[in-house]
Amino acid sequence: MAGALVGAALAGVVPTRALQLLLGLALAYSTVATLRQLRLELPEAGEADPLAMRFGLEGSYYDGARDRDVKYRATRVRLGFAAMFGAGLLSGLLGIGSGAFKVLAMDHFMRLPMKVSTATSNFMIGITSAASAGVYFARGDIHPMLAAPVAVGVLVGAAGGTRLMSRLRNTTVRKIFLPVLGWLAVSMILRGLGVGLP
Repeated sequence: MAGALVGAALAGVVPTRALQLLLGLALAYSTVATLRQLRLELPEAGEADPLAMRFGLEGSYYDGARDRDVKYRATRVRLGFAAMFGAGLLSGLLGIGSGAFKVLAMDHFMRLPMKVSTATSNFMIGITSAASAGVYFARGDIHPMLAAPVAVGVLVGAAGGTRLMSRLRNTTVRKIFLPVLGWLAVSMILRGLGVGLP
């Protein structure tokens, strides 16, 4: 949320093309990081992080594809925090949910299962967006009649995606996530460079 508020405050100052190029490069890094972990079903248990222990950053979920409970614990919490601040900053600057960066932070940096990363990211997008949306709304940048149908579409899609994800393996979720991430990276870099898309 802190990153989103800082980003929203800077949104009118930083040139749009620079923002698009920055987002594209960050997405490209996310694509490479996801590609490296494409066949990883569950992350290996890393060293116990004192912050994860202190704040209870662990849990378990029932994995329908594996037909068993999966336990997990976050690692490298400080690095994950820095990545989340960056995700919030980009979210506020660009007016996006920045879910791809949040998934990267949890999946790659904090070594959480992909299903946990995507589900938690989905929840966090609402919080991050709400933080920056207040700034945009106060400036008159949000048109309610345009925002309402988009919100309905997102809710329907999220409900369907959540039900589908519970039946898929972590590797399958990552394989679905990868091409979307790659396309977003390429399109944003091209826009940042002033190249029109068909």
